[in-house]
Amino acid sequence: MAPDEDESRTGSGEAAGGLVRAVVGEDGLLAELRLNARAMRFGSDDLADHVLSAVRAAQQDRLSRIEPPAEEQSLDVEEFTRRLDDMENQAARDFARLTASLDEALRRIEER
Repeated sequence: MAPDEDESRTGSGEAAGGLVRAVVGEDGLLAELRLNARAMRFGSDDLADHVLSAVRAAQQDRLSRIEPPAEEQSLDVEEFTRRLDDMENQAARDFARLTASLDEALRRIEER
């Protein structure tokens, strides 16, 4: 695991009394696997089971650290409608000013 990686977004787990340790990164993928030399005394099937247990524990640890998404703010329909009306009124005023400016410019051109 990179030293600057945010540990709150990673997970760690162990099995076989700490002889097998795993770390998953913030992407949920296995980032580190450490086997104590004494773990090599296990048979291949037992060692595989311990590795699997350590990785799953690390994944569960990572999932437990993820904050649930913030509650979505409820949409106040009346407030939204009011703001939309305000925007529409402002756009109408701006358009009226633009039209008046264009009319004035055309009038000046025609007078020449």
